[in-house]
Amino acid sequence: MWKDYWFAGATRSYWVLSTTLMLAYVLAMLLDVHLDSGASTLFRVLAALLPAVLIIGFVLLEFRRVRNTDELRQRMELEAGMLTLAVAVPVLTALGLLDDAGLLEVPLLISVPVLMGIYLTAQAWAHRRYGCTT
Repeated sequence: MWKDYWFAGATRSYWVLSTTLMLAYVLAMLLDVHLDSGASTLFRVLAALLPAVLIIGFVLLEFRRVRNTDELRQRMELEAGMLTLAVAVPVLTALGLLDDAGLLEVPLLISVPVLMGIYLTAQAWAHRRYGCTT
């Protein structure tokens, strides 16, 4: 099953928590984007920081999932994470510098989808490298 292949160590509670966190993240982003400037400063700060707190929760959930796997899967996840870091930092830095130079307008919110795309590609590479079929 694809869930066992890509999400080894995922339990039912993992799926419930990850779904809840992702829905809360989408709602928090919608709140942040559509919040008018008439709201209090404290409320705007809390609304702006809420998505970051939810991302931290998702990262901690992923750490727990990876810890519940065998050593090979942990190594694959580590290599995928390191490859993501090695590719994403220069790519996001280049995009930021192009934006700073006025050559390309890049919103900061694009960094999360870029990171996720690179991470999924790195995971596919790690699966292929170690010949995992399950």
